[in-house]
Formats: sequence, C-alpha cells, structure tokens
Amino acid sequence: MAEQELMTDADIHAFGVEIVHNQLVEAGWTPDSVDIENDRAKVPQITAARDDEYAIFVVRTGLHPEPGRIEGEDTFRHFCRLAAEMKASCYFASVSIANSTAATDEEMSVPVKGVAYHVAFDGLVKMELPPEEAAAV
Repeated sequence: MAEQELMTDADIHAFGVEIVHNQLVEAGWTPDSVDIENDRAKVPQITAARDDEYAIFVVRTGLHPEPGRIEGEDTFRHFCRLAAEMKASCYFASVSIANSTAATDEEMSVPVKGVAYHVAFDGLVKMELPPEEAAAV
C-alpha cells in the first residue's frame, strides 16, 4: 500500500478557516481580510462586516474527535480586548474535521491530504470579557 501524504498543521488550520469563511459569506458577511499565516495567538483569522456590525473571527480546527480550541485564557482575553479596541464584535469558530475514508475513530483523526472530510462546525460563539473587565477596556 502506498504511503499517503499527511496535512500539516498549517494545512489543517487553512482548511478550517476556509470552511468558516465560506459559512460567513453564505450568512451575508463581507470579509475584509482572511489571514491564515499570521500568529494565531495574536491575529484573528477573519475580519468581516454585516449590516452595521464589524467583527473579528478566531478560528481553530481540531482533528476528530477533538474540536478546535483557543489556546488559553490569555489568548481569549487578548482577542476580546483587540475587538473592543477595533469597536468590533469578537466570535470564536470551532471546527473539527474527520477523514471520511477511514474505518475507525483512530483513522478518522489522521489528516490525509486529498481525501474527503466530514466537517463539524456548530456556528459562532460570541466572545466577551466579563462586564467589569469590559468596562476597563
């Protein structure tokens, strides 16, 4: 059996950002920027506007069975403060991908390039600081 090429962490991240970008466009958002290469702990992956709302979107992609997760409370607070400075809303998008050609749960978590994937994306979660912290921003 030929060895299959695996997706890198960057490939997995880019795949998740593409999924969220497509969902945002479908929901009527107009993306301003889509950035998959900057520091994930400091820069939102997508900025977009819809109606009178401007927002930043933090995207994380996990491999089955794990969802994408934010890297800790400091990262969460950083993005909430950044959004406040930009007079924007802040949303988190967790994506999980599963290799659809796999036969077992273990194989579903192997990110093989060029195969079909099952995608779990339950929508956006608004990120906000507690009121006492938000008032200080």
